[in-house]
Amino acid sequence: MINEGSKFPGKDRSDKGKWIGPWMPQWRDPGDKGPFTTLRQLYSEIQEASAGLTAKRDALKKTGEYTPAGIAGKLKQVARSETIPAIRTAAAEQVRRFRKEVESRRAAMKPFDHDPKDIVSEMRRQEVRAWLRTMTPDERTKAVRSASDPLIKEAALSVPVELTGLLPSTRDDLTRELIEGRYGDEIAALKELDEAVSTVERAVDGARDDVRESLGMIEHDFNAEFRDVEDEIDRLAELRASKPQPKLVDIESIMSTVKAMNWDEQHELLTAIQHEKKRGEDKAFRDSLDKLSGKAA
Repeated sequence: MINEGSKFPGKDRSDKGKWIGPWMPQWRDPGDKGPFTTLRQLYSEIQEASAGLTAKRDALKKTGEYTPAGIAGKLKQVARSETIPAIRTAAAEQVRRFRKEVESRRAAMKPFDHDPKDIVSEMRRQEVRAWLRTMTPDERTKAVRSASDPLIKEAALSVPVELTGLLPSTRDDLTRELIEGRYGDEIAALKELDEAVSTVERAVDGARDDVRESLGMIEHDFNAEFRDVEDEIDRLAELRASKPQPKLVDIESIMSTVKAMNWDEQHELLTAIQHEKKRGEDKAFRDSLDKLSGKAA
């Protein structure tokens, strides 16, 4: 089923019926760029890549000029040089980058800030822990869970669970409660981003499955046929991700020079920069794919 309205394009299920999920209206950036804008474009482009192969298959069949084996051979060439790279590159670079961002932001969330130099606060937490140890297990759990002072909960979380006499499940609940209290708005925003990333991840899986179906291949044979292409794309993505950051440049000096240009000169410079950047990033990638597809000399 196609999402209603061109603003949120895409299929919520693959051609094989695999669940992908619709692009939700609330997944949008305040301006015209940002993570949701990029992910929404990927969501559409990934599905278009697999749909293009399906259309190619149907067009070849209509000509009546090719045997089933001939159609399969031509489709494999297209899949190897165009469709699989388009889908896999999105997964290996863009989608993975957003997945790592979600995971790193969640990992950075702490229930409270612990300053080892704050002796007064640490002494207060020690007193709280001593007080908790005078209670029965049920009393201790109730006291910590119902505490209105965050210091009591912090005291129970700042040492190994064995020193507090609390159950691990209680400690987990306290940690979650304090984190939600500190990062409520960020958690909600991150949840939306996580759901959008997951939807695009499923779009990758669905598109890959649609390509396999268009080729009439079982999963085992499909994986064996295109593993080298996908592995090479993953390898190149890792190389690009590990590139050292460029050295800082004198932005003010550059901007002064650019501002002194007329509009035509500025436009020409921008076009040249964009072309050079794309050429540099894509050269190794395309060369490797050419070798895999047998196009290299």
